Amino acid sequence: MASPLPSYVVLALALVLPALSSCRSTNHLLKAGAVDLSPFIEHPAEMIPDRERLPFHKIWWPRDPKVIAQASPRTSLFVAPIRMEYLRPVKKSLPRKEIEMGSIERREAEMADYLRNEFGRAFLRSPAPRYRLARTPSKDSITLELALVELNPTSPKGNAVKTGLKFVIGPIAGLGGYFTKGNIAIEGKLRDSRTGQLLFEFADNEADKMTFYSLRDFRPYGHATVAIQEWGQQFELFTRTRANYRIDESRCYTLDPR
Repeated sequence: MASPLPSYVVLALALVLPALSSCRSTNHLLKAGAVDLSPFIEHPAEMIPDRERLPFHKIWWPRDPKVIAQASPRTSLFVAPIRMEYLRPVKKSLPRKEIEMGSIERREAEMADYLRNEFGRAFLRSPAPRYRLARTPSKDSITLELALVELNPTSPKGNAVKTGLKFVIGPIAGLGGYFTKGNIAIEGKLRDSRTGQLLFEFADNEADKMTFYSLRDFRPYGHATVAIQEWGQQFELFTRTRANYRIDESRCYTLDPR
């Protein structure tokens, strides 16, 4: 049975977390920043944030309404295999050393499969999906192309030290998370399968959520899998909601210990 959290932690959570959940701007400031766009993106100079619509860092869409109108009759979605040629090397020294020592596996292919599958599952789980999932592209489909741009694992060993220090010197030890946090960055393109016309581009980056204690802190790709699930849900919701519907950003923290 897990031991109860120290009283100072309970008090801190009671004071801070309601503020985080009720303030979009605070949540946004505490989340991961954007990373550089890769050559996968076709309109880099025209990519902009649109937080009133989507929580992704940058998006692009064609300004010609005829392009969107032409693709509107499409009824299915094909999720293409993930593009891996734009994946960058591991940036942070702690997880990089753990990879070199063999304590962390570089599971790019596995995470790419998970990324593709989760975007598809979001449509299968949706209560009212705009598109049915297709096994192959067709004249009645649109194609979602995704690229995995960054995949920096969480440092389990670093987080083990950080978590122990939290119980000794308090929450200030959590500042060491800068060195132990992982991140995952993706880019996406939505294309009319019949005409090849580009309909939408997006790019986003997510880092490990803030936690006091979570098993994800000790799994190299635990936080990344959650980010992928949230991206899939956000994208699916985007496809079936009106242009004035705001899709909220995922929270920068979690109380889930799993």
